Parts: sequence; structure tokens; C-alpha cells
Amino acid sequence: MGDQVNPRRTRTARARDPGAARPAATEEMRHALNSLRLIVRSLRVSSRNAEQQVGLSGAQLFVLQGLSRQGPCSVNDLAAYTATDQSSVSVVVSRLVAHGHVKRAPSKKDRRRVELSLTPSGRALLAAAPEAAQERLLGALSQLERSELAALATLLGKVVELAQVPRESPTLFFEEGPVLVGSKGSASNVRK
Repeated sequence: MGDQVNPRRTRTARARDPGAARPAATEEMRHALNSLRLIVRSLRVSSRNAEQQVGLSGAQLFVLQGLSRQGPCSVNDLAAYTATDQSSVSVVVSRLVAHGHVKRAPSKKDRRRVELSLTPSGRALLAAAPEAAQERLLGALSQLERSELAALATLLGKVVELAQVPRESPTLFFEEGPVLVGSKGSASNVRK
């Protein structure tokens, strides 16, 4: 009996040595990976469509649509609505402000607070834009039971840990969109 292998120890050893052999993928593993592939593909295709139709990255479109639904609001409010880190939303907002699609102004209720709002250019882009896939994804997540959502978050966190994905502040999906339509309708690179 001394030659029995502890599956938990083997899994931990494999996590430390990604080159170590792993068993063949199970049906459950294939199903999980296919679900992730479908989600990522949907996000990628949605971002590409946004770039082709209105010159916005998927992240820029998602933030504009969030701002449209929230009305004038702060970056923190927008980050909460998009379920994203405030710093990531701030980067995208700055790009949208620089191109004339979003306006920053002091709040009428509290002059210390800065509010974001759509400009006529931002509203015109939204009128021609497809729905962002992130919006559909958040809608789907909101339909899960609280316990299901907690289990999903825990399991995805565990996969991130076991796959040794670097723990850094997550950005919006496809934040680094290559093209953004300027306020005059001309496309420009925004890789900053």
C-alpha cells in the first residue's frame, strides 16, 4: 500500500511544474474549456464588430453603453456598474474624453465630485453600435442564483491560481482596442 499516490499531492506538484505530465482531458474538462472558449470568442467577435462598425474597442463600447444607462455619474459609479476596477474604467474614460465622446464636469449637486456624461458624438456612436458582449455576459451572470454565482467565482479563482495566472488588476476585456473614431469621424490609433 506504500505505493499509492495521493491525487491531491500530485495535483499540487503539477501546479508547481506546468511541464509535468497531466492525465488526458476528461469530458468535464472539455466542456469547461469549450464554455470558456465560447465566451472569449463572443467577446472577441463583439469587440471586432464594434471596431468595424463604430471604431470603438469592445471595452470603449461597454463603457459608453454603461454611461448611457447610468446617466451622468462618477468613474466609481461606472466601475461598479461595469463590475470593473476603477483604474481600468478610468483609462478607457480618458480615451473617450480625449476623442470627444465623453465629457467630464463638476457635479451640480456636489462641486467636489466629477461627473461623466455622453457628448452628442458619444450618443451618435451608440445609436450605430451593436450591443457589447460584456453587457450580455453581466446580464447572464445576474440571472444566476447567489449560491451559483459564489460557486462560479470560487471555482474560477481556483483555476486562476492553479494555472498560475499572474495576479494583477484585471482590465476590461479588449481594453487595448486599436482604433477609436475621433470626434470629427476620423479614425486614430490609441495604443497607449
